[in-house]
Amino acid sequence: MGMQLKKRKMSIELYSAVGLDDSYKLLQLTPDLVKILKEGSDNVLQFKSLSGDDKAEVVLCSRDKTWLVKQKNHSNTVLLMRGEEAEANKLVAFARTTFEYETRASHGELNLESIPIYDGDEVFPRDRSKIKIKNMDELLENSACSELECETQWHTLGGCEVNGCLCLLSSGFLSKALHVTLMSVMAENLNSDSLALAETSQAVSKDMDGSFNPYTREVVKTVLNRFGTLQEGSWRLNHAEIAQWYGIQALKKYVSQRSMALDEFLIRWKALFPPFFPCELDIDMLRGWHLKRGDGEAVQVQYVSRATLPPGARDRFAALFQLQSEWLLEDIAPFVSELNHRGLKLESFITKYARRRRAGNGRVIVSGR
Repeated sequence: MGMQLKKRKMSIELYSAVGLDDSYKLLQLTPDLVKILKEGSDNVLQFKSLSGDDKAEVVLCSRDKTWLVKQKNHSNTVLLMRGEEAEANKLVAFARTTFEYETRASHGELNLESIPIYDGDEVFPRDRSKIKIKNMDELLENSACSELECETQWHTLGGCEVNGCLCLLSSGFLSKALHVTLMSVMAENLNSDSLALAETSQAVSKDMDGSFNPYTREVVKTVLNRFGTLQEGSWRLNHAEIAQWYGIQALKKYVSQRSMALDEFLIRWKALFPPFFPCELDIDMLRGWHLKRGDGEAVQVQYVSRATLPPGARDRFAALFQLQSEWLLEDIAPFVSELNHRGLKLESFITKYARRRRAGNGRVIVSGR
C-alpha cells in the first residue's frame, strides 16, 4: 500500500522506502561513458587499481581511454529516474546514499616497477625467477591504463622483449640502437618512409661478425616503434622525433653543467647524427628540456633535468623561477602542463602560481609572484 509524503502543501505517492544497500554505488557517467554503454560493443569498461596497494587510485578504463574515479561525499539529494514518462506525483521507491563516484578524464599510466632495464648485456635476464611480469597481457592487467594507452606508452618508453622477457631499453643503449639502425638504413639505401621489419633487421645484422649481436630483431622493432609510425605493415621514420632525441642527448652531454652559445650548441647537436642524415634543427624542438638566457646572438642554452624538478605545482614553479626569473610562456609550458590535472586553459593554470604579462611581438612573459 502506498503512503504519502507531504511538504509545503505538495503530496507525492510513495510505494516503497528502500533500505540502505551498500552493494549499490552511484557512478557519474560522462558523455563518453554513456556512449560506450549504449553502443554495447567490444569496448568493455573495466575498473582497475594497482594490486596490493590499498591507497592506489581507482580508474575506469575503456579500450582507449582512462577515467579517474573519486568518492564524492555529499548531504544533498540525488534523484535517479527512469527515462520514461510517469505521473509527476508518484515515486516507485525512495532510498538514500551519502556519496557518489565522480569520474574525470585522466591519463593512464603503465606500472613499470617490475620491468627490468636492458643495456645490451649478453646475459639477460640474470635471474629469470625474479621476473614478475611475463607478457604484455600481464603488464596491462597490472597497470592503471587502457589497452591503447599501454601500447602507446610502451613504444614511447622504449619497451622491448629480450630473450622472452619484457624490458625497457636504457637511454644509452636505445641511442646506440637508433644510430646503428639509421646507419644501416642509409648504407643499404632503404626507403625511410616504408621500412619493413625483416629487411631493416637484416640490414642492421649484415656487417656484424660472429660475436654477440645485441641489435636483435626485437630491438630493431623497438627502435622503429619508438621513432616511426606503423602503416600497413611498414614503418615511416619520424625525422623530427629522431632530431629531438639527438638534441636531448646533446643537451645532456654538452650543457648539463654549464651554458653554451646557441650557435655552438647547434653545431654539436648536428655532429651527433650519422653522416649525411637529412634533418632540420630548431632549438624550439627541445622545449621542456632546456632554458635560454639572453637575446639575439648572445643567447645561451642549458639543459634542465625534469627528473630533478619537484612533483607539486607550487614547488615546481618555484624551482623553475630559481633557474631563471622570467620565462617565455611557450618555454615554461612543457615543464608544468602535466600538473594541470583539472584541464584548465594553460594561461589560467599558470596564473594560479605565477605572474604573466604581454610583451612585444605577441610574446607572453611568465615570472614569479
